[in-house]
Amino acid sequence: MLVNASRDWANIVRDRRLELGLTQTDLAQRIGRARQWVVRFESGHAGSASVDSLMAVLNALDLYATVDIAEEDVDPDPMFMDVVDPWETPKAQP
Repeated sequence: MLVNASRDWANIVRDRRLELGLTQTDLAQRIGRARQWVVRFESGHAGSASVDSLMAVLNALDLYATVDIAEEDVDPDPMFMDVVDPWETPKAQP
């Protein structure tokens, strides 16, 4: 999944947390944060999270992110992150 806005992070985290059957309290305990932090993150305030906090969330949910160079015909924002489920079968590269 291509991520280019904090709202995208919020949706990914919420969807994965629910997929794993975790409550916001469960996730907060896994990352050493208050439940209210998770509530704010999932409400679209992910942009204010530190990289360390984001990495803790990804690790707690068994997700990882890759950074790639944007293609010419894509939004000129220089940083795009793709979040991948580590259990998903990798797609063949062209």
